[in-house]
Amino acid sequence: MTLYVIGFIGAFLLILFSGLPVGFGLGVLAFAVLCVYAGPETALNIGVEKAYASLNTDVLVAIPLFVLAAQLISATGMGKRLFDAARAVMGSSRAGLGAATIASSGVFSAMTGSSFVAASTMGLIAIPELRKARFSDTAISSAICAGGSLGAVIPPSLVLIIYGFLTDESIGKLFMAGLIPGFLLMFFYSLALALFSKGRAGSPTGESCTGSGESNPEESNPEESGRNGFDSARMSRLKALREAFWGLMAPVIILGGIYLGIFTANEAASVAVAYCTIIGFWVYKTLTVKKFWEVTMSATIISSMIALVVIGGAMLSQSAVFGRVPQQILELIIAQNLPSGLLLFVVILFLFVLGMFLESVSLMYLAIPLLYPVVLHMEWNNIWFAMILLINVNLGLITPPMGGILYIVSQIGAIPFVTVVKGALMPIAVLLLVMMMLIVYPPIATWLPGLM
Repeated sequence: MTLYVIGFIGAFLLILFSGLPVGFGLGVLAFAVLCVYAGPETALNIGVEKAYASLNTDVLVAIPLFVLAAQLISATGMGKRLFDAARAVMGSSRAGLGAATIASSGVFSAMTGSSFVAASTMGLIAIPELRKARFSDTAISSAICAGGSLGAVIPPSLVLIIYGFLTDESIGKLFMAGLIPGFLLMFFYSLALALFSKGRAGSPTGESCTGSGESNPEESNPEESGRNGFDSARMSRLKALREAFWGLMAPVIILGGIYLGIFTANEAASVAVAYCTIIGFWVYKTLTVKKFWEVTMSATIISSMIALVVIGGAMLSQSAVFGRVPQQILELIIAQNLPSGLLLFVVILFLFVLGMFLESVSLMYLAIPLLYPVVLHMEWNNIWFAMILLINVNLGLITPPMGGILYIVSQIGAIPFVTVVKGALMPIAVLLLVMMMLIVYPPIATWLPGLM
Protein backbone atom coordinates (compact mmCIF):
# COMPACT_ATOMS: atom_id res chain seq x y z
CA MET A 1 0.00 0.00 0.00
CA THR A 2 1.49 3.30 -1.09
CA LEU A 3 1.83 6.47 0.95
CA TYR A 4 -1.08 7.96 -1.02
CA VAL A 5 -3.48 5.33 0.31
CA ILE A 6 -2.17 5.68 3.86
CA GLY A 7 -2.46 9.45 3.61
CA PHE A 8 -6.01 9.17 2.24
CA ILE A 9 -7.13 6.98 5.17
CA GLY A 10 -5.31 9.16 7.71
CA ALA A 11 -6.89 12.35 6.34
CA PHE A 12 -10.29 10.70 6.42
CA LEU A 13 -9.89 9.81 10.09
CA LEU A 14 -8.82 13.37 10.91
CA ILE A 15 -11.91 14.75 9.17
CA LEU A 16 -14.07 12.21 10.98
CA PHE A 17 -12.86 13.27 14.42
CA SER A 18 -12.79 16.98 13.60
CA GLY A 19 -16.44 17.47 14.57
CA LEU A 20 -17.50 18.67 11.11
CA PRO A 21 -20.86 17.46 9.76
CA VAL A 22 -20.18 14.16 8.03
CA GLY A 23 -21.38 15.17 4.57
CA PHE A 24 -19.48 18.48 4.65
CA GLY A 25 -16.35 16.75 5.98
CA LEU A 26 -16.42 14.18 3.20
CA GLY A 27 -16.74 16.95 0.62
CA VAL A 28 -13.84 18.94 2.09
CA LEU A 29 -11.59 15.87 2.07
CA ALA A 30 -12.63 15.00 -1.49
CA PHE A 31 -11.91 18.53 -2.73
CA ALA A 32 -8.49 18.52 -1.01
CA VAL A 33 -7.55 15.20 -2.60
CA LEU A 34 -8.73 16.34 -6.02
CA CYS A 35 -6.67 19.54 -5.65
CA VAL A 36 -3.55 17.43 -5.02
CA TYR A 37 -4.12 15.32 -8.12
CA ALA A 38 -5.68 17.78 -10.56
CA GLY A 39 -5.26 21.33 -9.26
CA PRO A 40 -7.84 23.67 -7.68
CA GLU A 41 -9.64 24.72 -10.88
CA THR A 42 -10.05 21.20 -12.23
CA ALA A 43 -10.96 19.94 -8.74
CA LEU A 44 -13.74 22.54 -8.48
CA ASN A 45 -15.14 21.59 -11.89
CA ILE A 46 -15.02 17.88 -11.10
CA GLY A 47 -16.55 18.43 -7.66
CA VAL A 48 -19.49 20.45 -9.03
CA GLU A 49 -20.14 17.95 -11.83
CA LYS A 50 -19.97 14.99 -9.45
CA ALA A 51 -22.20 16.69 -6.87
CA TYR A 52 -24.85 17.36 -9.51
CA ALA A 53 -24.57 13.88 -11.05
CA SER A 54 -24.83 12.19 -7.63
CA LEU A 55 -28.34 13.58 -7.13
CA ASN A 56 -29.44 13.63 -10.78
CA THR A 57 -30.57 10.01 -10.78
CA ASP A 58 -33.94 8.28 -10.67
CA VAL A 59 -32.71 5.66 -8.21
CA LEU A 60 -32.29 8.03 -5.27
CA VAL A 61 -35.75 9.53 -5.71
CA ALA A 62 -37.02 6.71 -3.48
CA ILE A 63 -35.04 7.98 -0.46
CA PRO A 64 -36.89 11.27 0.24
CA LEU A 65 -40.19 9.56 -0.56
CA PHE A 66 -39.58 6.76 1.94
CA VAL A 67 -38.40 9.35 4.48
CA LEU A 68 -41.70 11.23 4.00
CA ALA A 69 -43.64 7.94 4.29
CA ALA A 70 -41.82 7.18 7.54
CA GLN A 71 -42.72 10.59 8.97
CA LEU A 72 -46.35 10.15 7.91
CA ILE A 73 -46.53 6.70 9.50
CA SER A 74 -45.22 8.10 12.75
CA ALA A 75 -47.63 11.06 12.66
CA THR A 76 -50.73 8.97 11.88
CA GLY A 77 -50.35 6.77 14.95
CA MET A 78 -49.80 3.55 12.99
CA GLY A 79 -46.91 2.60 15.26
CA LYS A 80 -49.09 2.58 18.40
CA ARG A 81 -51.76 0.50 16.67
CA LEU A 82 -49.16 -1.99 15.44
CA PHE A 83 -47.72 -2.37 18.94
CA ASP A 84 -51.16 -2.88 20.47
CA ALA A 85 -52.00 -5.51 17.87
CA ALA A 86 -48.70 -7.33 18.37
CA ARG A 87 -49.19 -7.29 22.14
CA ALA A 88 -52.73 -8.66 21.79
CA VAL A 89 -51.53 -11.51 19.55
CA MET A 90 -48.38 -12.37 21.50
CA GLY A 91 -50.16 -12.56 24.85
CA SER A 92 -49.86 -10.88 28.23
CA SER A 93 -46.66 -12.57 29.42
CA ARG A 94 -43.45 -10.60 29.72
CA ALA A 95 -41.94 -12.81 27.02
CA GLY A 96 -44.92 -11.97 24.83
CA LEU A 97 -44.43 -8.27 25.45
CA GLY A 98 -40.80 -8.51 24.38
CA ALA A 99 -41.79 -10.42 21.23
CA ALA A 100 -44.51 -7.84 20.55
CA THR A 101 -41.89 -5.08 20.67
CA ILE A 102 -39.76 -6.92 18.10
CA ALA A 103 -42.71 -7.86 15.86
CA SER A 104 -44.17 -4.34 15.78
CA SER A 105 -40.70 -2.88 15.16
CA GLY A 106 -40.27 -5.29 12.25
CA VAL A 107 -43.56 -4.30 10.64
CA PHE A 108 -42.86 -0.63 11.30
CA SER A 109 -39.41 -1.00 9.72
CA ALA A 110 -41.02 -2.63 6.67
CA MET A 111 -43.04 0.55 6.19
CA THR A 112 -40.34 3.15 6.87
CA GLY A 113 -36.95 1.76 5.83
CA SER A 114 -35.27 3.78 8.56
CA SER A 115 -33.67 2.36 11.69
CA PHE A 116 -33.67 5.71 13.49
CA VAL A 117 -37.37 6.36 12.85
CA ALA A 118 -38.24 2.81 13.94
CA ALA A 119 -36.13 3.04 17.11
CA SER A 120 -37.41 6.48 18.15
CA THR A 121 -41.08 5.79 17.39
CA MET A 122 -41.26 2.31 18.89
CA GLY A 123 -39.12 3.44 21.81
CA LEU A 124 -41.63 6.13 22.76
CA ILE A 125 -44.46 3.59 22.50
CA ALA A 126 -42.89 0.46 24.00
CA ILE A 127 -40.61 1.73 26.79
CA PRO A 128 -43.49 2.79 29.11
CA GLU A 129 -45.18 -0.60 28.60
CA LEU A 130 -41.95 -2.49 29.21
CA ARG A 131 -41.39 -0.52 32.41
CA LYS A 132 -44.91 -1.39 33.62
CA ALA A 133 -43.98 -5.05 33.09
CA ARG A 134 -40.93 -4.59 35.36
CA PHE A 135 -38.36 -5.00 32.59
CA SER A 136 -34.92 -3.85 33.68
CA ASP A 137 -33.30 -0.94 31.85
CA THR A 138 -30.85 -3.40 30.33
CA ALA A 139 -33.66 -5.58 28.96
CA ILE A 140 -35.50 -2.50 27.66
CA SER A 141 -32.33 -1.40 25.89
CA SER A 142 -31.98 -4.86 24.35
CA ALA A 143 -35.54 -4.81 23.04
CA ILE A 144 -35.45 -1.31 21.52
CA CYS A 145 -31.92 -1.67 20.08
CA ALA A 146 -32.94 -4.99 18.52
CA GLY A 147 -36.16 -3.62 17.08
CA GLY A 148 -34.52 -0.46 15.81
CA SER A 149 -31.75 -2.33 14.03
CA LEU A 150 -34.32 -4.10 11.83
CA GLY A 151 -34.89 -0.94 9.80
CA ALA A 152 -31.69 -1.38 7.81
CA VAL A 153 -32.46 -5.01 6.90
CA ILE A 154 -36.18 -5.41 6.37
CA PRO A 155 -37.16 -3.81 3.06
CA PRO A 156 -37.68 -1.12 1.99
CA SER A 157 -34.25 -0.20 3.31
CA LEU A 158 -32.65 3.14 2.50
CA VAL A 159 -29.23 1.53 2.81
CA LEU A 160 -30.12 -1.07 0.18
CA ILE A 161 -31.28 1.66 -2.19
CA ILE A 162 -27.85 3.29 -1.91
CA TYR A 163 -26.10 -0.06 -2.38
CA GLY A 164 -28.12 -0.74 -5.53
CA PHE A 165 -27.33 2.72 -6.84
CA LEU A 166 -23.57 2.41 -6.26
CA THR A 167 -23.24 -1.13 -7.65
CA ASP A 168 -25.92 -1.00 -10.36
CA GLU A 169 -27.75 -3.91 -8.72
CA SER A 170 -31.52 -4.46 -8.90
CA ILE A 171 -33.06 -2.75 -5.88
CA GLY A 172 -36.09 -5.02 -6.09
CA LYS A 173 -33.85 -8.09 -5.74
CA LEU A 174 -31.93 -6.46 -2.88
CA PHE A 175 -35.21 -5.81 -1.09
CA MET A 176 -36.25 -9.44 -1.46
CA ALA A 177 -32.82 -10.58 -0.24
CA GLY A 178 -33.38 -8.80 3.06
CA LEU A 179 -36.63 -10.59 3.91
CA ILE A 180 -35.32 -13.94 5.20
CA PRO A 181 -32.40 -12.43 7.18
CA GLY A 182 -34.87 -9.91 8.61
CA PHE A 183 -37.26 -12.64 9.75
CA LEU A 184 -34.36 -14.61 11.23
CA LEU A 185 -33.28 -11.56 13.21
CA MET A 186 -36.84 -11.05 14.48
CA PHE A 187 -37.09 -14.70 15.54
CA PHE A 188 -33.75 -14.81 17.37
CA TYR A 189 -34.34 -11.40 18.99
CA SER A 190 -37.72 -12.60 20.31
CA LEU A 191 -36.24 -15.89 21.48
CA ALA A 192 -33.38 -14.15 23.28
CA LEU A 193 -35.76 -11.74 25.03
CA ALA A 194 -38.03 -14.63 26.04
CA LEU A 195 -35.14 -16.44 27.72
CA PHE A 196 -34.66 -13.46 30.04
CA SER A 197 -38.35 -12.71 30.63
CA LYS A 198 -40.49 -14.56 33.14
CA GLY A 199 -43.77 -13.84 34.86
CA ARG A 200 -46.72 -11.77 33.66
CA ALA A 201 -46.69 -8.32 32.13
CA GLY A 202 -47.48 -5.75 34.77
CA SER A 203 -46.50 -8.02 37.65
CA PRO A 204 -42.95 -9.12 38.33
CA THR A 205 -44.05 -12.30 40.04
CA GLY A 206 -46.88 -13.23 37.74
CA GLU A 207 -49.46 -12.89 40.53
CA SER A 208 -52.95 -11.57 39.98
CA CYS A 209 -53.41 -7.84 40.36
CA THR A 210 -57.14 -7.88 41.09
CA GLY A 211 -56.56 -6.79 44.65
CA SER A 212 -55.80 -8.33 48.04
CA GLY A 213 -58.33 -9.72 50.44
CA GLU A 214 -61.30 -8.96 48.16
CA SER A 215 -63.32 -11.60 46.42
CA ASN A 216 -63.95 -11.49 42.71
CA PRO A 217 -67.58 -12.11 41.83
CA GLU A 218 -66.63 -14.14 38.79
CA GLU A 219 -64.69 -16.61 40.95
CA SER A 220 -67.96 -18.12 42.16
CA ASN A 221 -68.40 -19.66 38.71
CA PRO A 222 -64.99 -20.65 37.33
CA GLU A 223 -66.45 -22.07 34.11
CA GLU A 224 -68.35 -18.88 33.31
CA SER A 225 -65.37 -16.79 34.35
CA GLY A 226 -63.06 -18.71 32.03
CA ARG A 227 -65.49 -18.48 29.14
CA ASN A 228 -66.03 -14.74 29.65
CA GLY A 229 -62.28 -14.20 29.96
CA PHE A 230 -61.64 -16.10 26.74
CA ASP A 231 -64.36 -14.21 24.86
CA SER A 232 -63.11 -10.89 26.21
CA ALA A 233 -59.52 -11.67 25.21
CA ARG A 234 -60.63 -12.75 21.74
CA MET A 235 -62.69 -9.59 21.24
CA SER A 236 -59.81 -7.47 22.47
CA ARG A 237 -57.47 -9.23 20.05
CA LEU A 238 -59.84 -8.80 17.11
CA LYS A 239 -60.33 -5.12 17.94
CA ALA A 240 -56.57 -4.51 18.09
CA LEU A 241 -56.04 -6.30 14.77
CA ARG A 242 -58.88 -4.36 13.18
CA GLU A 243 -57.34 -1.08 14.35
CA ALA A 244 -53.94 -2.10 12.97
CA PHE A 245 -55.29 -3.51 9.69
CA TRP A 246 -54.43 -0.49 7.55
CA GLY A 247 -50.94 -0.32 9.00
CA LEU A 248 -50.39 -4.04 8.38
CA MET A 249 -51.49 -3.64 4.77
CA ALA A 250 -48.78 -1.05 4.03
CA PRO A 251 -45.81 -3.49 3.85
CA VAL A 252 -47.99 -6.02 2.01
CA ILE A 253 -48.77 -3.47 -0.69
CA ILE A 254 -45.20 -2.12 -0.90
CA LEU A 255 -43.31 -5.43 -0.92
CA GLY A 256 -46.00 -7.37 -2.76
CA GLY A 257 -46.05 -4.80 -5.55
CA ILE A 258 -42.26 -4.93 -5.93
CA TYR A 259 -42.08 -8.74 -5.80
CA LEU A 260 -44.91 -9.20 -8.31
CA GLY A 261 -43.40 -6.63 -10.65
CA ILE A 262 -46.39 -4.27 -10.39
CA PHE A 263 -44.17 -1.29 -9.64
CA THR A 264 -40.51 -0.41 -9.13
CA ALA A 265 -38.87 0.66 -5.86
CA ASN A 266 -39.36 4.34 -6.75
CA GLU A 267 -42.99 3.78 -7.60
CA ALA A 268 -43.38 1.77 -4.36
CA ALA A 269 -42.11 4.79 -2.42
CA SER A 270 -44.69 7.01 -4.14
CA VAL A 271 -47.42 4.47 -3.38
CA ALA A 272 -46.31 4.40 0.27
CA VAL A 273 -46.59 8.19 0.57
CA ALA A 274 -50.01 8.28 -1.12
CA TYR A 275 -51.27 5.36 0.99
CA CYS A 276 -50.12 6.84 4.31
CA THR A 277 -51.57 10.23 3.40
CA ILE A 278 -54.97 8.73 2.59
CA ILE A 279 -55.01 6.62 5.76
CA GLY A 280 -53.95 9.57 7.91
CA PHE A 281 -56.53 12.02 6.54
CA TRP A 282 -59.57 9.87 5.83
CA VAL A 283 -59.27 6.58 7.78
CA TYR A 284 -57.50 7.31 11.08
CA LYS A 285 -58.24 11.05 10.75
CA THR A 286 -55.12 11.87 12.75
CA LEU A 287 -53.59 14.10 10.06
CA THR A 288 -54.47 17.74 9.62
CA VAL A 289 -53.23 20.18 7.01
CA LYS A 290 -51.02 21.82 9.64
CA LYS A 291 -49.57 18.50 10.82
CA PHE A 292 -49.05 17.38 7.21
CA TRP A 293 -47.06 20.55 6.54
CA GLU A 294 -44.94 19.96 9.66
CA VAL A 295 -44.31 16.35 8.63
CA THR A 296 -43.32 17.45 5.13
CA MET A 297 -40.86 20.01 6.52
CA SER A 298 -39.35 17.43 8.87
CA ALA A 299 -38.92 14.97 5.99
CA THR A 300 -37.34 17.73 3.89
CA ILE A 301 -34.74 18.48 6.57
CA ILE A 302 -33.85 14.79 6.96
CA SER A 303 -33.67 14.28 3.19
CA SER A 304 -31.43 17.33 2.85
CA MET A 305 -29.02 15.91 5.45
CA ILE A 306 -28.93 12.63 3.53
CA ALA A 307 -28.40 14.50 0.26
CA LEU A 308 -25.40 16.32 1.74
CA VAL A 309 -23.85 12.99 2.72
CA VAL A 310 -24.61 11.59 -0.75
CA ILE A 311 -22.85 14.55 -2.41
CA GLY A 312 -19.84 14.36 -0.08
CA GLY A 313 -19.65 10.59 -0.45
CA ALA A 314 -19.85 10.75 -4.24
CA MET A 315 -17.08 13.35 -4.38
CA LEU A 316 -14.94 11.26 -2.03
CA SER A 317 -15.47 8.19 -4.20
CA GLN A 318 -14.36 10.17 -7.24
CA SER A 319 -11.25 11.41 -5.43
CA ALA A 320 -10.44 7.83 -4.38
CA VAL A 321 -10.66 6.75 -8.02
CA PHE A 322 -8.32 9.59 -9.01
CA GLY A 323 -5.80 8.34 -6.47
CA ARG A 324 -6.32 4.72 -7.59
CA VAL A 325 -7.05 3.81 -3.98
CA PRO A 326 -9.45 0.93 -4.81
CA GLN A 327 -7.04 -0.46 -7.40
CA GLN A 328 -4.10 -0.31 -5.01
CA ILE A 329 -6.09 -2.03 -2.27
CA LEU A 330 -7.09 -4.74 -4.75
CA GLU A 331 -3.48 -5.14 -5.91
CA LEU A 332 -2.37 -5.50 -2.30
CA ILE A 333 -5.00 -8.18 -1.65
CA ILE A 334 -4.07 -10.09 -4.80
CA ALA A 335 -0.38 -9.95 -3.86
CA GLN A 336 -1.13 -11.53 -0.47
CA ASN A 337 -2.96 -14.42 -2.15
CA LEU A 338 -5.34 -14.76 0.79
CA PRO A 339 -7.86 -17.62 0.88
CA SER A 340 -11.45 -16.53 0.23
CA GLY A 341 -12.57 -17.24 3.80
CA LEU A 342 -9.71 -15.31 5.39
CA LEU A 343 -10.20 -12.39 3.02
CA LEU A 344 -13.90 -12.28 3.88
CA PHE A 345 -12.99 -12.17 7.58
CA VAL A 346 -10.63 -9.24 6.94
CA VAL A 347 -13.35 -7.41 4.98
CA ILE A 348 -15.92 -7.98 7.75
CA LEU A 349 -13.45 -6.75 10.38
CA PHE A 350 -12.76 -3.66 8.25
CA LEU A 351 -16.50 -2.96 7.95
CA PHE A 352 -17.07 -3.52 11.66
CA VAL A 353 -14.39 -1.00 12.60
CA LEU A 354 -15.72 1.56 10.11
CA GLY A 355 -19.25 1.02 11.42
CA MET A 356 -18.14 1.99 14.92
CA PHE A 357 -17.33 5.50 13.70
CA LEU A 358 -19.57 6.17 10.68
CA GLU A 359 -23.31 6.44 10.23
CA SER A 360 -24.80 4.09 7.65
CA VAL A 361 -24.93 6.33 4.55
CA SER A 362 -21.34 7.52 5.02
CA LEU A 363 -20.22 3.94 5.58
CA MET A 364 -21.78 2.86 2.30
CA TYR A 365 -20.17 5.65 0.31
CA LEU A 366 -16.74 4.98 1.75
CA ALA A 367 -16.76 1.18 1.82
CA ILE A 368 -18.42 0.23 -1.46
CA PRO A 369 -15.96 1.98 -3.84
CA LEU A 370 -13.10 0.34 -1.91
CA LEU A 371 -14.60 -3.14 -1.60
CA TYR A 372 -16.71 -3.62 -4.72
CA PRO A 373 -13.62 -4.33 -6.89
CA VAL A 374 -12.72 -7.03 -4.35
CA VAL A 375 -16.21 -8.52 -4.66
CA LEU A 376 -15.86 -8.66 -8.44
CA HIS A 377 -12.35 -10.09 -8.30
CA MET A 378 -13.32 -12.84 -5.84
CA GLU A 379 -16.52 -13.50 -7.83
CA TRP A 380 -18.66 -13.24 -4.72
CA ASN A 381 -22.39 -12.96 -5.27
CA ASN A 382 -23.19 -9.25 -5.13
CA ILE A 383 -26.58 -9.68 -3.47
CA TRP A 384 -25.12 -12.03 -0.84
CA PHE A 385 -22.31 -9.56 -0.11
CA ALA A 386 -24.89 -6.78 0.20
CA MET A 387 -26.48 -8.71 3.07
CA ILE A 388 -23.10 -9.17 4.74
CA LEU A 389 -22.52 -5.43 4.43
CA LEU A 390 -26.01 -4.78 5.75
CA ILE A 391 -25.39 -6.82 8.90
CA ASN A 392 -22.27 -4.73 9.50
CA VAL A 393 -24.30 -1.54 9.04
CA ASN A 394 -26.67 -2.82 11.73
CA LEU A 395 -23.74 -3.57 14.01
CA GLY A 396 -22.53 -0.02 13.51
CA LEU A 397 -25.94 1.32 14.57
CA ILE A 398 -25.69 -0.31 17.99
CA THR A 399 -21.95 -0.25 18.74
CA PRO A 400 -20.18 2.64 20.49
CA PRO A 401 -18.89 5.24 20.10
CA MET A 402 -21.04 6.39 17.14
CA GLY A 403 -23.97 3.95 17.32
CA GLY A 404 -26.91 6.26 16.66
CA ILE A 405 -29.58 3.96 18.07
CA LEU A 406 -27.73 3.77 21.39
CA TYR A 407 -28.10 7.52 21.87
CA ILE A 408 -31.76 7.45 20.81
CA VAL A 409 -32.60 4.75 23.38
CA SER A 410 -30.61 6.52 26.08
CA GLN A 411 -32.36 9.83 25.46
CA ILE A 412 -35.91 8.53 25.02
CA GLY A 413 -35.77 6.09 27.91
CA ALA A 414 -33.67 8.26 30.24
CA ILE A 415 -31.33 5.28 30.57
CA PRO A 416 -27.59 5.68 31.30
CA PHE A 417 -25.55 5.22 28.14
CA VAL A 418 -23.44 2.46 29.73
CA THR A 419 -26.61 0.50 30.52
CA VAL A 420 -27.81 0.90 26.93
CA VAL A 421 -24.49 -0.44 25.63
CA LYS A 422 -24.80 -3.42 27.98
CA GLY A 423 -28.30 -4.09 26.67
CA ALA A 424 -27.07 -3.87 23.07
CA LEU A 425 -24.84 -6.92 23.60
CA MET A 426 -27.80 -9.24 22.94
CA PRO A 427 -28.69 -7.84 19.49
CA ILE A 428 -24.99 -7.68 18.63
CA ALA A 429 -24.67 -11.40 19.39
CA VAL A 430 -27.76 -12.18 17.27
CA LEU A 431 -26.45 -10.12 14.35
CA LEU A 432 -23.16 -12.01 14.45
CA LEU A 433 -25.08 -15.32 14.54
CA VAL A 434 -27.16 -14.39 11.47
CA MET A 435 -24.01 -13.22 9.69
CA MET A 436 -22.42 -16.62 10.32
CA MET A 437 -25.54 -18.29 8.93
CA LEU A 438 -25.30 -16.15 5.79
CA ILE A 439 -21.64 -17.06 5.32
CA VAL A 440 -22.26 -20.77 5.79
CA TYR A 441 -25.48 -20.88 3.76
CA PRO A 442 -25.69 -18.04 1.14
CA PRO A 443 -29.14 -19.09 -0.20
CA ILE A 444 -30.60 -17.39 2.87
CA ALA A 445 -29.95 -14.18 0.95
CA THR A 446 -30.01 -15.35 -2.67
CA TRP A 447 -33.02 -17.70 -2.83
CA LEU A 448 -35.85 -15.15 -2.98
CA PRO A 449 -34.11 -12.80 -5.46
CA GLY A 450 -33.49 -15.85 -7.67
CA LEU A 451 -37.25 -16.35 -7.98
CA MET A 452 -37.81 -12.87 -9.43
